[in-house]
Amino acid sequence: MLSKETIAVHSGTIIDKMNGGILSPLFPASSHKHLDMKEDVYPRHGNLPNQRAVANKMCALESGGEAALVFSSGMAAFSTAMLAHLKSGDHIVLQNGVYSGALKFVQNHLTKLGITYTISENCEVNSVIDCVKQNTKLIYIETPTNPMLKIINIELLAKFAKSKNLFTVIDNTIATPINQNPLEYGIDLVLHSATKFLGGHGDISGGIAVGSEKSISLMTEYMNDFGGCLNAQSCHLLERSLRTLAIRMAKVNHNAMELSSRLNENPNVTKVYYPGLAGHHNHEIAREQMRGFGGLVSFEIAQKFDTTSFQKKLNLIIPSNSLGDLETTLNSPYQASSSFRSLSEQEQKKSGVTRQLIRMSVGIEDVDDLYEDLHQALK
Repeated sequence: MLSKETIAVHSGTIIDKMNGGILSPLFPASSHKHLDMKEDVYPRHGNLPNQRAVANKMCALESGGEAALVFSSGMAAFSTAMLAHLKSGDHIVLQNGVYSGALKFVQNHLTKLGITYTISENCEVNSVIDCVKQNTKLIYIETPTNPMLKIINIELLAKFAKSKNLFTVIDNTIATPINQNPLEYGIDLVLHSATKFLGGHGDISGGIAVGSEKSISLMTEYMNDFGGCLNAQSCHLLERSLRTLAIRMAKVNHNAMELSSRLNENPNVTKVYYPGLAGHHNHEIAREQMRGFGGLVSFEIAQKFDTTSFQKKLNLIIPSNSLGDLETTLNSPYQASSSFRSLSEQEQKKSGVTRQLIRMSVGIEDVDDLYEDLHQALK
């Protein structure tokens, strides 16, 4: 079997038959001559050459994927997945800690369609199982979660779901396919926000779904009806980014592990959340299902520090609401996250996010430079 590094570079590439170029050309046309074509090529069908190049590469990276679909955002991928696999009268179980944007979509839109939901008390598999009802059709999980880095046992959950004929969907954005491949553990559908680590350069918005031919075919019908497809130019940039995903994540994994360890020893940091640390609640589960622990590190700073003042003292690390770029960025989810602010007070408390929490997306800079910047801001 080829390594992730090799797959990232070679899979899905369209060799230019006109001049032999070894990179996929950009095919920006949205209209195509159809009389001699075997299929109707159109952006909303998800079958443009650049869309297919990305989809094929993601299928290879997410080991076990039969087909994939490329969307304009992670939320477009999520909403299409939900609409395609649920109907009125169905019930969905959401793992505690899933992306608040996904939760709000369920609350604001799926409920209007007669679909009910339950949120688990925590990220343990038994807690999720306890939420299953007679009309449950789908279980949605995220691991690691953002920003609390909670971990759930993927294989154990997938085995239970299959025994009950329940469809499983996972958000694999924070782990990336370099570090974790949920399809190998029995999950039915994997979603990504390609805006984050997959894109990695802060210049595109996108989403990915990887699963069976049947599931992706169903989602393609819904994407054709609702839109949400990714344009050729963005697909071209995303394919460029995926070629370096493995080497970027190797550096990101190393930096995040080192920074979380150093922050764990800093007297002005009261708690560090990172699945790579031995003290993490589900560290052993993370070790079993992840090859690397990813680039998201969250930590709580001492009460004597104001989170805004702390961010203003940084010289290198950039305060930013997004994550997954080459540059290291951070923010205060309590203050800066519009998704978090949209939650009810009860949901905010349940999330574990505090006023002192800092979420850091680790980049590929020199780790000593990064820690020195954090250290001086915590004096």
